[in-house]
Amino acid sequence: MTFDLSQDERSVVVSRWYERIVGRYPAETARFLKEQRDPFANPVGAALREELSPLVDGLLDGCNLADLAPSLDRVVRIRALQDMLPSQAVGFVLDLKELFGDVVTDDVSDVAKRDLDDRVDELLLVAFDVYNACRQQVFDIRVREIRNRSMKVMERLNAWREQRAGGPSSSA
Repeated sequence: MTFDLSQDERSVVVSRWYERIVGRYPAETARFLKEQRDPFANPVGAALREELSPLVDGLLDGCNLADLAPSLDRVVRIRALQDMLPSQAVGFVLDLKELFGDVVTDDVSDVAKRDLDDRVDELLLVAFDVYNACRQQVFDIRVREIRNRSMKVMERLNAWREQRAGGPSSSA
């Protein structure tokens, strides 16, 4: 199902959504996210500016929500690395219910409003799947790093044992 919102209404939703997400960061961080336009210096702000609009459009245009995973990935991946609870990392999706409610006119049926709310809920689940995949990658990287460090320690220990076994006591 598609939902008719004008481009102006969609822009209002995206703008308010961006402000709400950024507003949850500490004041100094929020200011940086808003002011720093360089995507390399500010990947969080860049991801938000570039991906929120395609998320809103895809949600309203009735696309398969799994197709929005790449856009969600850019936003959620960064949040998965930050010191946030999972609910905080993906909860920003739920803001859309209130934001759409602010711009959807009264002539839209209650069934259509519920359908839109249901799509937001489904998008939240996709976001959680993306978050989970990102966290799994982080854990896999950490496990590999610990394993590599342990292997290096074991190699040094074995080299030390070999040196000790073949060292001064065996040459005497």
